[in-house]
Order: sequence, then C-alpha cells, then structure tokens
Amino acid sequence: MLFLLIAAMMGVGTIVGAAAPGIYWNCDSEQRCTGGTDATNMLPDETRLILNRDPVARGKFLAWMAKPGVHAGLAALIFLEFVPMMILLFSIGMALRRLGERKRHALTLALPWLRRASRAAIALAVARLVVPVPTAILLHQGVDQDDIVLPGIELSNTLVLLLLTIAIHAVIWALEAGIRAERELADFV
Repeated sequence: MLFLLIAAMMGVGTIVGAAAPGIYWNCDSEQRCTGGTDATNMLPDETRLILNRDPVARGKFLAWMAKPGVHAGLAALIFLEFVPMMILLFSIGMALRRLGERKRHALTLALPWLRRASRAAIALAVARLVVPVPTAILLHQGVDQDDIVLPGIELSNTLVLLLLTIAIHAVIWALEAGIRAERELADFV
C-alpha cells in the first residue's frame, strides 16, 4: 500500500511541477514554511546567480519561460522524467498486493505487474540520460549566454541501473516461461 500511496503523491507532485515549473517548498525548524514558483530554480547555480544580479536578464528569462511553447515543452520533459517512476512504484505496489493475496497462483498474477515495473525502470534509466539535455537547451535559450551549462549526468550509476533493470526483466521473462512450461506439462499429463 505504501508504494501505491507514494506513486499517487508523486503523480500529484508531477502534475503540479509540470503546471508550475520551478516550484519550491521550503520548511525550516526556525522559520515557517514558505513556497512559491521561481523558474530560475531549474537553472544551474552559476546561471541563477547571474540572473539574480541582473534584473533585466532575469526579466528576459521569465518572459521566455512564460511563453506557452516553452511551458508546454518543460511540462512534457517533466512528465517524461517522472511518469516512469510513478509507473514503477505503482506496478511494484500492485505486484506486492498480488503476492500478498492468499491465492494459489499469486506469482502468476504478480508477474505482469513486475514486467510493467521492469519496463518502467528501463524507461526511467533512459529518461535520466536523455531528459537533462533538452531541458538545459530549452532553458538556455532564455538566457543571454554564449556557453550552455549542461547538468552532470552520472553515466556509471545510470548504466548500472539500466543493466540491473534489464537483468530483472530477463528474470521475469524466465519466470513467465517457467510457469508457461509448467502449465503445458500439466495439460499434457
């Protein structure tokens, strides 16, 4: 149930984040909670500092971000990055629910959900590689700088994640093949 709840909360957060790029919510024990939207939060720290010092450049950037096409592009990139994680969490939650049922073929009922989870994990690994580049390019067009600052991509961690998800997908495929073979043998005997 926890995975389903987290997936639902992540869904709400993704919709809000896509509707208002740069949203933030800060809570501190010494201060009350503050929140708002600031599109410059999506920029690298160096670029954000430059915009905070130059009100004209900041105004140009915010005008760029207010364009419907830019807003729609960022929303699409946010969905592309976070929807696989929501599907992954939801699928794991549903698989665990199926496995927790006191049915004879609980594993058979859980395997389709595990297959969906492994596919979502593969999509998540690919999205973590792909999404930062178009996001940086889209944001850079609103900043008057010659050099574009791309966020760092931890390629080794992402490749390990991708290899693990492919291995899990292969294990699920093998389990499904084993269950099919068992059924065919039972029908034959």
